[in-house]
Amino acid sequence: MPVQSGEYSEMVCFLHPSELATVQCMSCVNLKIPVSQSFYCSPMCFLDAWKTRVKSHRHAANKAKQTTTGGQQALRRLRSCGSWPDFSSDLLLGENALVVEREGKVWFKVGSSKTYEPSMDDVGFILRLECLAVDHGKGTQLALVNITVTDAVINFPPRCPCCRIKFGSNRKSLNIKPHSSDGLTFNVLSYNILADLYTCGGKYGHCPKWALAWEYRKQNLLQEIIEYDADILCLQEVQSDHFESFFKPELIKRGYSVTYKKKRTEEYTALTVIMSYLYASDGCATFYRHDLFKEIMKYELEFDQRAQLAVEDLKPELKHEGSIRLMKDNVALVVILEAIRNGSTNDDVHSRICVANTHIHASPELPDVKLYQVADLVHGLEKLPNQRFLY
Repeated sequence: MPVQSGEYSEMVCFLHPSELATVQCMSCVNLKIPVSQSFYCSPMCFLDAWKTRVKSHRHAANKAKQTTTGGQQALRRLRSCGSWPDFSSDLLLGENALVVEREGKVWFKVGSSKTYEPSMDDVGFILRLECLAVDHGKGTQLALVNITVTDAVINFPPRCPCCRIKFGSNRKSLNIKPHSSDGLTFNVLSYNILADLYTCGGKYGHCPKWALAWEYRKQNLLQEIIEYDADILCLQEVQSDHFESFFKPELIKRGYSVTYKKKRTEEYTALTVIMSYLYASDGCATFYRHDLFKEIMKYELEFDQRAQLAVEDLKPELKHEGSIRLMKDNVALVVILEAIRNGSTNDDVHSRICVANTHIHASPELPDVKLYQVADLVHGLEKLPNQRFLY
Protein backbone atom coordinates (compact mmCIF):
# COMPACT_ATOMS: atom_id res chain seq x y z
CA MET A 1 0.00 0.00 0.00
CA PRO A 2 1.19 3.61 -0.55
CA VAL A 3 2.86 5.21 2.45
CA GLN A 4 0.49 7.63 4.22
CA SER A 5 1.54 10.91 5.77
CA GLY A 6 1.92 10.76 9.52
CA GLU A 7 3.83 8.30 11.66
CA TYR A 8 5.92 6.78 8.84
CA SER A 9 6.12 9.78 6.51
CA GLU A 10 9.92 10.04 6.88
CA MET A 11 10.76 6.34 6.54
CA VAL A 12 13.35 5.37 3.97
CA CYS A 13 13.57 2.45 1.56
CA PHE A 14 14.84 -0.80 3.13
CA LEU A 15 16.99 -1.54 0.03
CA HIS A 16 17.90 2.02 -0.93
CA PRO A 17 18.37 4.06 2.28
CA SER A 18 19.00 7.24 0.29
CA GLU A 19 15.44 7.10 -1.10
CA LEU A 20 12.24 7.95 0.77
CA ALA A 21 9.72 5.15 1.08
CA THR A 22 6.55 5.27 -1.03
CA VAL A 23 5.30 1.67 -0.59
CA GLN A 24 4.78 -0.43 2.52
CA CYS A 25 4.49 -4.23 2.63
CA MET A 26 1.41 -5.13 4.65
CA SER A 27 2.60 -8.74 4.91
CA CYS A 28 5.52 -7.52 7.03
CA VAL A 29 3.18 -5.45 9.19
CA ASN A 30 0.70 -8.28 9.75
CA LEU A 31 3.47 -10.77 10.58
CA LYS A 32 5.15 -8.28 12.95
CA ILE A 33 8.43 -8.14 11.02
CA PRO A 34 10.51 -5.06 11.99
CA VAL A 35 8.72 -2.12 10.45
CA SER A 36 11.87 -0.69 8.86
CA GLN A 37 11.98 -3.76 6.61
CA SER A 38 8.49 -3.12 5.26
CA PHE A 39 9.25 0.07 3.33
CA TYR A 40 10.32 0.39 -0.31
CA CYS A 41 10.92 3.34 -2.59
CA SER A 42 8.73 2.15 -5.47
CA PRO A 43 6.45 -0.74 -6.51
CA MET A 44 9.19 -2.08 -8.78
CA CYS A 45 11.66 -2.03 -5.90
CA PHE A 46 9.14 -3.95 -3.80
CA LEU A 47 8.59 -6.46 -6.61
CA ASP A 48 12.33 -7.00 -7.10
CA ALA A 49 12.71 -7.69 -3.36
CA TRP A 50 9.74 -10.03 -3.10
CA LYS A 51 11.49 -13.31 -3.92
CA THR A 52 13.97 -12.77 -1.10
CA ARG A 53 11.49 -11.23 1.30
CA VAL A 54 9.04 -14.11 0.94
CA LYS A 55 11.43 -16.32 2.92
CA SER A 56 11.24 -13.90 5.85
CA HIS A 57 7.47 -13.85 5.54
CA ARG A 58 7.23 -17.63 5.65
CA HIS A 59 9.58 -17.84 8.61
CA ALA A 60 7.52 -15.27 10.51
CA ALA A 61 4.29 -17.03 9.48
CA ASN A 62 5.55 -20.40 10.76
CA LYS A 63 6.66 -18.79 14.00
CA ALA A 64 3.27 -17.14 14.45
CA LYS A 65 1.54 -20.44 13.77
CA GLN A 66 3.61 -22.18 16.47
CA THR A 67 3.29 -19.51 19.16
CA THR A 68 -0.27 -18.31 18.67
CA THR A 69 -2.88 -20.03 20.76
CA GLY A 70 -6.06 -21.07 18.98
CA GLY A 71 -6.05 -22.48 15.47
CA GLN A 72 -8.66 -20.01 14.16
CA GLN A 73 -6.69 -17.03 15.41
CA ALA A 74 -3.55 -18.31 13.70
CA LEU A 75 -5.48 -18.96 10.50
CA ARG A 76 -6.94 -15.43 10.47
CA ARG A 77 -3.48 -13.99 10.96
CA LEU A 78 -1.96 -16.06 8.16
CA ARG A 79 -4.85 -15.26 5.81
CA SER A 80 -4.32 -11.52 6.34
CA CYS A 81 -0.96 -11.53 4.57
CA GLY A 82 0.28 -12.65 1.17
CA SER A 83 3.05 -15.06 2.26
CA TRP A 84 1.55 -18.44 3.11
CA PRO A 85 3.72 -21.54 3.34
CA ASP A 86 1.06 -23.36 1.31
CA PHE A 87 -1.35 -21.62 -1.06
CA SER A 88 -4.19 -24.13 -0.96
CA SER A 89 -7.50 -23.37 -2.66
CA ASP A 90 -9.46 -23.33 0.61
CA LEU A 91 -7.60 -20.29 1.92
CA LEU A 92 -9.14 -16.96 0.96
CA LEU A 93 -7.38 -13.65 0.55
CA GLY A 94 -7.75 -11.23 3.43
CA GLU A 95 -8.71 -7.64 2.76
CA ASN A 96 -5.25 -6.35 3.68
CA ALA A 97 -3.21 -8.76 1.56
CA LEU A 98 -1.07 -6.83 -0.91
CA VAL A 99 0.93 -9.52 -2.70
CA VAL A 100 0.04 -13.14 -3.42
CA GLU A 101 1.67 -15.99 -5.30
CA ARG A 102 -0.17 -17.95 -7.97
CA GLU A 103 1.32 -20.70 -10.17
CA GLY A 104 4.81 -19.52 -9.30
CA LYS A 105 4.08 -15.88 -10.16
CA VAL A 106 3.77 -12.90 -7.85
CA TRP A 107 0.64 -10.73 -8.14
CA PHE A 108 -0.14 -7.35 -6.58
CA LYS A 109 -3.66 -7.08 -5.23
CA VAL A 110 -5.21 -3.90 -6.64
CA GLY A 111 -8.82 -4.27 -5.55
CA SER A 112 -11.61 -6.38 -4.15
CA SER A 113 -14.87 -5.24 -5.74
CA LYS A 114 -17.33 -6.04 -8.51
CA THR A 115 -15.62 -3.72 -10.96
CA TYR A 116 -12.10 -2.39 -11.50
CA GLU A 117 -11.02 0.38 -13.86
CA PRO A 118 -7.33 0.19 -14.86
CA SER A 119 -5.23 3.28 -14.26
CA MET A 120 -1.93 4.50 -15.67
CA ASP A 121 -0.16 2.53 -12.92
CA ASP A 122 -1.45 -0.66 -14.54
CA VAL A 123 -0.06 0.04 -18.02
CA GLY A 124 2.16 -2.83 -19.15
CA PHE A 125 0.85 -5.23 -16.51
CA ILE A 126 -1.50 -8.19 -16.87
CA LEU A 127 -4.67 -8.19 -14.76
CA ARG A 128 -6.00 -11.33 -13.09
CA LEU A 129 -9.57 -11.64 -11.82
CA GLU A 130 -10.45 -14.36 -9.31
CA CYS A 131 -14.09 -15.08 -8.46
CA LEU A 132 -15.03 -17.52 -5.71
CA ALA A 133 -18.49 -18.42 -4.44
CA VAL A 134 -18.55 -18.99 -0.66
CA ASP A 135 -21.32 -19.98 1.74
CA HIS A 136 -21.06 -17.20 4.33
CA GLY A 137 -23.00 -19.20 6.88
CA LYS A 138 -20.78 -22.28 6.76
CA GLY A 139 -17.63 -20.66 5.42
CA THR A 140 -17.32 -23.34 2.75
CA GLN A 141 -16.34 -22.98 -0.88
CA LEU A 142 -19.26 -23.63 -3.24
CA ALA A 143 -17.42 -23.95 -6.55
CA LEU A 144 -14.02 -23.88 -8.18
CA VAL A 145 -12.27 -20.54 -8.43
CA ASN A 146 -13.12 -18.81 -11.71
CA ILE A 147 -10.01 -17.11 -13.09
CA THR A 148 -9.75 -14.60 -15.93
CA VAL A 149 -6.39 -13.22 -17.10
CA THR A 150 -6.23 -10.22 -19.42
CA ASP A 151 -3.66 -9.05 -21.93
CA ALA A 152 -1.24 -6.37 -20.80
CA VAL A 153 -2.93 -3.05 -20.09
CA ILE A 154 -2.17 -0.47 -22.77
CA ASN A 155 -2.10 3.31 -22.68
CA PHE A 156 -5.41 5.00 -23.40
CA PRO A 157 -5.19 5.78 -27.13
CA PRO A 158 -5.37 9.44 -28.17
CA ARG A 159 -8.73 10.59 -29.47
CA CYS A 160 -9.06 10.75 -33.22
CA PRO A 161 -9.72 14.22 -34.64
CA CYS A 162 -13.28 15.02 -35.69
CA CYS A 163 -13.98 14.22 -39.35
CA ARG A 164 -15.78 17.11 -41.01
CA ILE A 165 -17.27 17.17 -44.51
CA LYS A 166 -15.53 19.65 -46.79
CA PHE A 167 -17.47 21.52 -49.47
CA GLY A 168 -16.31 21.14 -53.06
CA SER A 169 -14.97 23.72 -55.44
CA ASN A 170 -18.41 25.27 -55.87
CA ARG A 171 -18.77 26.13 -52.19
CA LYS A 172 -18.61 29.86 -52.99
CA SER A 173 -21.97 29.59 -54.71
CA LEU A 174 -23.59 28.12 -51.60
CA ASN A 175 -25.20 30.41 -49.07
CA ILE A 176 -24.11 28.70 -45.84
CA LYS A 177 -24.14 31.77 -43.61
CA PRO A 178 -26.60 31.66 -40.71
CA HIS A 179 -29.75 33.55 -41.61
CA SER A 180 -33.24 33.83 -40.16
CA SER A 181 -36.27 36.01 -40.88
CA ASP A 182 -36.62 36.86 -37.20
CA GLY A 183 -32.99 36.64 -36.04
CA LEU A 184 -33.28 33.13 -34.62
CA THR A 185 -30.13 31.12 -35.35
CA PHE A 186 -29.03 27.73 -34.01
CA ASN A 187 -26.85 24.77 -34.97
CA VAL A 188 -27.76 21.10 -35.24
CA LEU A 189 -25.66 17.93 -34.95
CA SER A 190 -26.82 14.61 -36.42
CA TYR A 191 -24.76 11.58 -35.34
CA ASN A 192 -25.19 7.82 -35.71
CA ILE A 193 -23.26 6.60 -32.66
CA LEU A 194 -23.41 2.83 -33.49
CA ALA A 195 -25.33 0.92 -30.83
CA ASP A 196 -23.31 -1.65 -28.93
CA LEU A 197 -25.88 -4.24 -30.05
CA TYR A 198 -24.48 -4.07 -33.57
CA THR A 199 -20.74 -4.27 -32.85
CA CYS A 200 -20.69 -8.08 -32.73
CA GLY A 201 -20.92 -10.61 -35.54
CA GLY A 202 -17.64 -9.69 -37.22
CA LYS A 203 -19.09 -6.78 -39.19
CA TYR A 204 -16.36 -4.49 -37.87
CA GLY A 205 -13.47 -6.94 -38.04
CA HIS A 206 -11.16 -4.16 -39.23
CA CYS A 207 -11.52 -2.49 -35.82
CA PRO A 208 -9.71 -3.75 -32.67
CA LYS A 209 -12.02 -5.29 -30.08
CA TRP A 210 -10.91 -2.86 -27.39
CA ALA A 211 -11.89 0.07 -29.61
CA LEU A 212 -15.39 -1.38 -30.06
CA ALA A 213 -15.92 -1.92 -26.34
CA TRP A 214 -18.70 0.31 -25.06
CA GLU A 215 -16.80 1.30 -21.91
CA TYR A 216 -14.13 2.78 -24.19
CA ARG A 217 -16.38 4.28 -26.84
CA LYS A 218 -18.94 5.98 -24.62
CA GLN A 219 -16.55 8.52 -23.12
CA ASN A 220 -15.09 9.37 -26.52
CA LEU A 221 -18.56 9.81 -27.98
CA LEU A 222 -19.70 12.02 -25.13
CA GLN A 223 -16.60 14.20 -25.31
CA GLU A 224 -16.90 14.61 -29.08
CA ILE A 225 -20.60 15.47 -28.89
CA ILE A 226 -19.94 18.07 -26.19
CA GLU A 227 -17.13 19.65 -28.21
CA TYR A 228 -19.45 20.26 -31.17
CA ASP A 229 -21.42 22.55 -28.82
CA ALA A 230 -24.63 22.12 -30.82
CA ASP A 231 -27.97 23.58 -29.76
CA ILE A 232 -29.86 20.53 -31.04
CA LEU A 233 -28.51 16.97 -31.08
CA CYS A 234 -30.07 14.26 -33.25
CA LEU A 235 -28.54 10.93 -32.27
CA GLN A 236 -29.33 7.62 -33.95
CA GLU A 237 -28.71 4.03 -32.84
CA VAL A 238 -28.92 5.07 -29.20
CA GLN A 239 -29.24 1.83 -27.23
CA SER A 240 -32.13 2.01 -24.77
CA ASP A 241 -30.19 1.00 -21.63
CA HIS A 242 -27.28 3.28 -22.54
CA PHE A 243 -29.71 6.15 -23.09
CA GLU A 244 -31.17 5.78 -19.60
CA SER A 245 -27.91 5.11 -17.76
CA PHE A 246 -25.48 7.35 -19.65
CA PHE A 247 -26.53 9.78 -22.37
CA LYS A 248 -29.69 11.10 -20.75
CA PRO A 249 -28.14 11.94 -17.33
CA GLU A 250 -24.85 13.17 -18.80
CA LEU A 251 -26.43 15.56 -21.30
CA ILE A 252 -29.13 16.76 -18.91
CA LYS A 253 -26.30 17.83 -16.61
CA ARG A 254 -24.96 19.90 -19.50
CA GLY A 255 -28.15 21.84 -20.07
CA TYR A 256 -30.10 19.70 -22.53
CA SER A 257 -33.66 18.40 -22.47
CA VAL A 258 -34.42 15.20 -24.36
CA THR A 259 -37.06 13.13 -26.07
CA TYR A 260 -36.49 9.54 -27.17
CA LYS A 261 -38.14 6.97 -29.43
CA LYS A 262 -36.93 3.38 -29.40
CA LYS A 263 -37.74 0.43 -31.61
CA ARG A 264 -40.27 -2.09 -30.37
CA THR A 265 -38.04 -5.07 -31.21
CA GLU A 266 -35.58 -5.89 -28.40
CA GLU A 267 -32.46 -8.05 -28.43
CA TYR A 268 -30.74 -10.04 -25.70
CA THR A 269 -27.80 -8.20 -24.14
CA ALA A 270 -26.78 -9.93 -20.89
CA LEU A 271 -27.52 -12.44 -18.14
CA THR A 272 -27.63 -10.99 -14.63
CA VAL A 273 -26.23 -12.57 -11.48
CA ILE A 274 -29.75 -13.58 -10.49
CA MET A 275 -30.15 -15.45 -13.78
CA SER A 276 -32.56 -13.02 -15.38
CA TYR A 277 -32.18 -11.94 -18.99
CA LEU A 278 -31.63 -8.34 -20.06
CA TYR A 279 -32.93 -7.03 -23.36
CA ALA A 280 -32.46 -3.71 -25.12
CA SER A 281 -33.27 -1.97 -28.38
CA ASP A 282 -31.96 1.14 -30.09
CA GLY A 283 -33.67 4.28 -31.25
CA CYS A 284 -33.46 7.99 -31.95
CA ALA A 285 -32.77 10.60 -29.27
CA THR A 286 -33.22 14.34 -29.80
CA PHE A 287 -31.59 16.67 -27.29
CA TYR A 288 -32.07 20.45 -27.23
CA ARG A 289 -30.83 23.21 -24.95
CA HIS A 290 -33.58 23.88 -22.46
CA ASP A 291 -32.60 27.55 -22.14
CA LEU A 292 -33.11 28.05 -25.91
CA PHE A 293 -36.10 25.87 -26.76
CA LYS A 294 -39.31 24.52 -25.34
CA GLU A 295 -41.01 21.39 -26.67
CA ILE A 296 -44.49 22.06 -28.08
CA MET A 297 -45.31 18.56 -29.31
CA LYS A 298 -43.72 15.45 -30.75
CA TYR A 299 -44.68 12.97 -33.42
CA GLU A 300 -43.41 9.36 -33.38
CA LEU A 301 -43.37 7.21 -36.49
CA GLU A 302 -42.94 3.43 -36.58
CA PHE A 303 -42.30 2.52 -40.20
CA ASP A 304 -43.42 -1.10 -39.86
CA GLN A 305 -46.83 0.00 -38.60
CA ARG A 306 -47.24 2.31 -41.57
CA ALA A 307 -45.98 -0.40 -43.94
CA GLN A 308 -48.62 -2.78 -42.62
CA LEU A 309 -51.30 -0.57 -44.18
CA ALA A 310 -49.52 -0.70 -47.55
CA VAL A 311 -49.08 -4.47 -47.37
CA GLU A 312 -52.80 -4.97 -46.74
CA ASP A 313 -53.55 -3.19 -50.03
CA LEU A 314 -51.33 -5.56 -52.04
CA LYS A 315 -52.66 -8.47 -54.05
CA PRO A 316 -52.92 -11.69 -51.99
CA GLU A 317 -50.02 -13.35 -53.82
CA LEU A 318 -47.74 -10.37 -53.02
CA LYS A 319 -48.61 -9.84 -49.38
CA HIS A 320 -46.14 -12.35 -47.91
CA GLU A 321 -43.15 -11.08 -49.87
CA GLY A 322 -44.22 -7.46 -49.38
CA SER A 323 -44.53 -7.97 -45.62
CA ILE A 324 -41.03 -9.42 -45.34
CA ARG A 325 -39.53 -6.68 -47.48
CA LEU A 326 -41.31 -3.57 -46.24
CA MET A 327 -42.00 -4.19 -42.57
CA LYS A 328 -38.74 -3.05 -40.97
CA ASP A 329 -38.81 -1.74 -37.41
CA ASN A 330 -37.06 1.57 -38.05
CA VAL A 331 -38.46 4.66 -36.33
CA ALA A 332 -38.59 8.43 -36.71
CA LEU A 333 -38.97 11.13 -34.08
CA VAL A 334 -40.31 14.57 -34.97
CA VAL A 335 -40.27 17.37 -32.39
CA ILE A 336 -41.79 20.86 -32.62
CA LEU A 337 -39.67 23.33 -30.66
CA GLU A 338 -40.40 26.93 -29.81
CA ALA A 339 -37.59 29.41 -29.22
CA ILE A 340 -37.29 30.96 -25.78
CA ARG A 341 -36.66 34.70 -25.91
CA ASN A 342 -35.80 36.77 -22.88
CA GLY A 343 -36.41 33.76 -20.66
CA SER A 344 -39.94 33.01 -21.90
CA THR A 345 -41.97 31.88 -24.92
CA ASN A 346 -44.59 34.06 -26.62
CA ASP A 347 -46.61 31.52 -28.63
CA ASP A 348 -45.28 33.02 -31.86
CA VAL A 349 -45.59 30.33 -34.52
CA HIS A 350 -42.86 32.01 -36.55
CA SER A 351 -40.34 31.14 -33.82
CA ARG A 352 -41.17 27.43 -33.98
CA ILE A 353 -39.10 24.84 -35.78
CA CYS A 354 -39.63 21.21 -36.73
CA VAL A 355 -36.78 18.78 -35.99
CA ALA A 356 -37.03 15.36 -37.68
CA ASN A 357 -34.68 12.62 -36.47
CA THR A 358 -34.70 9.19 -38.10
CA HIS A 359 -32.59 6.18 -39.00
CA ILE A 360 -33.96 4.48 -42.09
CA HIS A 361 -33.25 0.85 -42.99
CA ALA A 362 -29.51 0.34 -43.44
CA SER A 363 -29.27 -2.50 -45.98
CA PRO A 364 -27.90 -1.30 -49.35
CA GLU A 365 -29.73 -4.22 -50.96
CA LEU A 366 -33.13 -2.68 -50.17
CA PRO A 367 -33.08 0.78 -51.78
CA ASP A 368 -36.82 0.61 -52.39
CA VAL A 369 -37.42 0.18 -48.63
CA LYS A 370 -35.21 3.19 -47.92
CA LEU A 371 -37.16 5.25 -50.45
CA TYR A 372 -40.49 4.08 -49.04
CA GLN A 373 -39.52 5.06 -45.49
CA VAL A 374 -38.24 8.48 -46.54
CA ALA A 375 -41.39 9.12 -48.58
CA ASP A 376 -43.53 8.06 -45.62
CA LEU A 377 -41.69 10.47 -43.32
CA VAL A 378 -41.86 13.36 -45.80
CA HIS A 379 -45.56 12.71 -46.32
CA GLY A 380 -46.08 13.08 -42.56
CA LEU A 381 -43.98 16.26 -42.40
CA GLU A 382 -45.96 17.84 -45.21
CA LYS A 383 -49.08 17.66 -43.07
CA LEU A 384 -47.52 19.64 -40.22
CA PRO A 385 -47.95 23.16 -41.72
CA ASN A 386 -51.69 22.56 -41.62
CA GLN A 387 -51.56 22.11 -37.87
CA ARG A 388 -52.27 25.02 -35.57
CA PHE A 389 -48.89 24.82 -33.83
CA LEU A 390 -46.71 25.42 -36.89
CA TYR A 391 -46.80 27.65 -39.97
